Amino acid sequence: MYSDIEEARARHDLLRQIVERHGAVAGAVATDFRALRRVLDHCRIAAAAVEDRYCRDKLRLVEDFAAEMFSRGESRTPFLRQRILDALELFRSRLYSLERLRRSRGHNVRAASYPA
Repeated sequence: MYSDIEEARARHDLLRQIVERHGAVAGAVATDFRALRRVLDHCRIAAAAVEDRYCRDKLRLVEDFAAEMFSRGESRTPFLRQRILDALELFRSRLYSLERLRRSRGHNVRAASYPA
């Protein structure tokens, strides 16, 4: 119903897949700059789709943690992966809240309680 929210949700799903796959095999954590580039691209597209400061803040966290996780093969990967997944969950929750807010207002305009 709301194309911007649907686009952001699609990016959320892609981000989650990339992060969950990285280091899924024990001992197989390595640098992956192509995956990092994909994460950064998806974050930027999602942030542009939904003009909401809270969403941008969570996506910025994803970018920061992903930069560390994908550029270093180290023991912090499980910790960083969880932080990314936590930020993505908050992002997904905010998308749901934005959609509910729009539906309650009964119109199809970009709504955000945080300034853009």
